[in-house]
Amino acid sequence: MILVTFFDPFGGQSINVSQEVAANLPHRNDIAIRGLRTSKQDVEQQIPQWIFEVKPDAILGLGQAQGRTLPTLERIGINLIDSPTEDNRETVHLDQSIVADGPSAYFSTLPLRYILHDVRAHNLPIDLSLSAGAFMCNQALYLMRHSAPNIPAGFLHLPLLPSQAVHISHVPTMALDDQVAVVRIILDSIATWLGNSI
Repeated sequence: MILVTFFDPFGGQSINVSQEVAANLPHRNDIAIRGLRTSKQDVEQQIPQWIFEVKPDAILGLGQAQGRTLPTLERIGINLIDSPTEDNRETVHLDQSIVADGPSAYFSTLPLRYILHDVRAHNLPIDLSLSAGAFMCNQALYLMRHSAPNIPAGFLHLPLLPSQAVHISHVPTMALDDQVAVVRIILDSIATWLGNSI
């Protein structure tokens, strides 16, 4: 079973691309999709809850990253929340640890190069990103690894949809169908990799 998480809209937006992509994934018996509220308090409660309920073999987090030109797999989640953006409990978090006295960072434990090869073999764009930033997406990746260190986990940032950038100049976007296709291939890659690891 692969646990897939997404975030709800935040920052005054009515859409979050990760939520739209998750809603358009085909139903599969080996996939469990769960939503995260974009707030520090909710993420720290929901990540362990979803892991406990689903008992996944792997975890893939999805999130939105304005300014990204293509989907990016994150290498590292750091033990820090530091952003001027309010979360969905109208709270700003500056210079805060995600886990007090926790490790400085966790690396993704999904097969990133394997996934990259599979997606690019389908002529779709994807790349690696060093860091998941310092907002809720980074918190989710860090807590996925911290809460279940033996479960392979990683995070994919997604560019905005065209409909999200109508009133924003010079912001890259990517069509929903293409983003859904990328995530479907990633899930197939993870499932194959898990099967080969047994």
